Amino acid sequence: MTLTFTDIFCGAGGSSIGLTAAGFELKLAANHWDRAIATHAANFPAAEHLCADVSNYEMRRLPRTDVLWASPICTEISPAGGRRRTSRQLDLLEQGPIASAGFERTRATFHDVIRATEVHRYRVVLVENVVDVATDWELFDWWLAGMKTLGYTVQFVSVSSAHVGGKGNPHAPQWRDRLYMVFTRDGIKKPDVEPRPLAWCTVCDKQVRARQAWRKQRVRKIGKYRRQYDYRCPNSTCRHALVEPYVLPAAAAIDWTDLGVRIGERADHGLPALRPNTLRRIQTGLDLFGEPTMVTVNHTGHNDHGRAYPAASGPLPTRTAKIGDGLASPPFLVPSGGTWREDPTSVGVPMPARTTRENDAILCPPAGGAFYVKNYGGHADPKHMVKPVDKQPLGTVTASDHHALVIPYRRGAKPHRLDQPISTVATREQHALMHPAVAVEDCRYRMLRPREQLRAQRFPDSYLVTGNIGEQTMQAGNAVSSNVAQWLAHQVAQVL
Repeated sequence: MTLTFTDIFCGAGGSSIGLTAAGFELKLAANHWDRAIATHAANFPAAEHLCADVSNYEMRRLPRTDVLWASPICTEISPAGGRRRTSRQLDLLEQGPIASAGFERTRATFHDVIRATEVHRYRVVLVENVVDVATDWELFDWWLAGMKTLGYTVQFVSVSSAHVGGKGNPHAPQWRDRLYMVFTRDGIKKPDVEPRPLAWCTVCDKQVRARQAWRKQRVRKIGKYRRQYDYRCPNSTCRHALVEPYVLPAAAAIDWTDLGVRIGERADHGLPALRPNTLRRIQTGLDLFGEPTMVTVNHTGHNDHGRAYPAASGPLPTRTAKIGDGLASPPFLVPSGGTWREDPTSVGVPMPARTTRENDAILCPPAGGAFYVKNYGGHADPKHMVKPVDKQPLGTVTASDHHALVIPYRRGAKPHRLDQPISTVATREQHALMHPAVAVEDCRYRMLRPREQLRAQRFPDSYLVTGNIGEQTMQAGNAVSSNVAQWLAHQVAQVL
């Protein structure tokens, strides 16, 4: 028998992607915004679609299904939400108008979940929302009591999208703390929905299934990663050491064929000047992530000659006949859409949570005469492993550092660029590296595209999203991370 589900706040379809990937059949998807329904219907043509304000809808008209998924996203409660925002730098209206319904009804009430459940008595109800709803909404306990009265037991799942994934369900390259509530009807076995992400325990020296460890005793395990809980090794031999689960970096979602326009040349391309706050954030990012790293690829093995090391730590290693060293300085993301988040972030970690209005820009330090290095095997000829950064797009990007400027120098001599022959190597150490201050105007900068935002929510590239840039960005920000929906649905399917 095929398990079925209804998605009453479907948005662009992240939850539907996840549940269908877990083997469920979508019967009906509902949303108040016609743009979101157009996107959803284009990708799920076999399902019925309803464009309506669910709060005023007769729930008896919904189809009877095994599972209900509901995402009554409260943007007013989110830390990135409207109630705490005083201004925003990125005005999505500049990238295309958004219908008022897209903004005004991004939140649907939790009461609709009770109304639908009272009529259809779903076997399982899955509700997704921001973590803060449990503490900031004064009727939260009253709402839970209503679901309990209808005969349901609740399990709270607090997890970041970055920590969910596995075989057939890739991780989302985004930090996105959310609260998922799994309501199971009385008489049905509760599913196992405890997050156990893979991690490496450095004490046990092996891979483990990490367990959540809450910093304070809590009746309800509701909170955010690194604030209310951490992950620890399940083994007692290491005294349950702290571990970091594996994650997919932001770099995995970025299109590296487009590095953007040099900031100093934005006017030449008809682009507006960047605002002071954005320039300040860029400078902060250069200070944080502009540290150059030497990468040696003409040695193998697990010794210091085969690893990356800080360029400021000492001279170059012994010169050989092969091109073997590169200096890399990583690109990073700069918040460019509002005031709630200020700090730039490395592309080597997951993105910050995607929102409906905010966006990030990718900032790439200038290349100068540098080259980038492919620090993996595959070619015996080193010329295939090093590429000039100023003549062609980057190749496949991993989580390692990538760009910077190299200037070898010798005591008492003038510094010269990497694209010139190195001066005579004497018996003493005479060559080292300088990392000149990077001018903000020399960096390349562009906003993240809607497709990159969607990748952060683990949407496949084949997924069709309708609307202008502003509407697509909003759909991505409102979406559920499909990897989490797939994991929860898989666990639910085991008991149904």
